[in-house]
Amino acid sequence: MSEISVSSVTTKGQITIPKEIRERLDLKEGDRIIFVIENGQATIRKASSEKFSEILRRQKPWREHSVKFQKRIRREWQ
Repeated sequence: MSEISVSSVTTKGQITIPKEIRERLDLKEGDRIIFVIENGQATIRKASSEKFSEILRRQKPWREHSVKFQKRIRREWQ
């Protein structure tokens, strides 16, 4: 079932995620969300609370590049 909610963008570029969406995604204060843009549309999803290093450890092709990749991702998330 699809839900549609509307929110406004503040002068600082901030939005409030409507209560119904926060509840459906089980979002709590301090949670991170991911914005994905595809074909001119944005979707959001709750970011995993799992450590990024744990995710990379499971990804064998990334092992040789994981340290450099992790450092770049950490800089982007700060």
